[in-house]
Amino acid sequence: MKGCARTCILWMVGWVAAAGAFFYYFRGIRDFGPPMYWAAIGAGLAVVLCIAYAWGIVQAYRERSMLMGAMAGTPPEDGKWAAVSGTIHSSSPIAAPITGLDSIAYEYKIYRHEQSGRNSSQVTYFDGKALTPSTIATRSGSIRLLSVPSFQDIEAEQISWTQAVANAKEYIERTEFRMRDQDKNAVEEESTDDDGQYRRDRRYSATDVDLADDFRFEEKRIAQGEQVCAFGMYSRERGGLIPHPNWANQTRLMRGNALKVADKLRTRMIKYAFGVVILGAIPYAIVRFYLHQAATLP
Repeated sequence: MKGCARTCILWMVGWVAAAGAFFYYFRGIRDFGPPMYWAAIGAGLAVVLCIAYAWGIVQAYRERSMLMGAMAGTPPEDGKWAAVSGTIHSSSPIAAPITGLDSIAYEYKIYRHEQSGRNSSQVTYFDGKALTPSTIATRSGSIRLLSVPSFQDIEAEQISWTQAVANAKEYIERTEFRMRDQDKNAVEEESTDDDGQYRRDRRYSATDVDLADDFRFEEKRIAQGEQVCAFGMYSRERGGLIPHPNWANQTRLMRGNALKVADKLRTRMIKYAFGVVILGAIPYAIVRFYLHQAATLP
């Protein structure tokens, strides 16, 4: 079982265990009927999410500490999760599909919102991701970016709709796409690629589409010569950040120098702390409600 799937299953098992514990606790107080089942499920979910936020605080604190060490010139440890900070460069930058600008890595999506009865949903028509061989110049030396990074911490680019359409049409015409339903190994390919060069372009419909007014374009990219911080598993032998065996721990990039990113991580810890308090209050309120009900009902 791959690491990402194992992590998801563990969280689901935790939710079931927490919900079961609340159910037996409530039943020990009194049989409140069917609403007790939903209360147990809700309380269990709140507990699991609370733990997830708490774990997020721990992770952010660890990464911030590693980042401060990297800023002081401390080299990353072999075989350990590491933080590096510096300027990223490539001898062969690639043009991003939507902006057309030279990039080290990018992720894009072309989509529109479609109506189905009363419901509106986002329908993707094209998406993709790419990485070109690159290195990050740090105080402790050059670090190669050998694993495909996550773009969850990168803001989307701002570009005029007219220019986005023109660039996207040109890119679609010259690009060979794989069909989404035939791309079953995409996650594994992306999560295990370790040579620093990767590209994936997918389309979701074999029918040609006209990029009309209702189409939207999203692109996240890292530019040549940009200040970045990267988090990933370091290999001294490979001289860079490599894929983690657990796919849930994907290499991440964040824009900015070490101080700027450290501030972002501190802000994240504060937000997660509020999340812990709010989510922790939910099961507490549910338990207090049932205790009150047991004391007042005949």
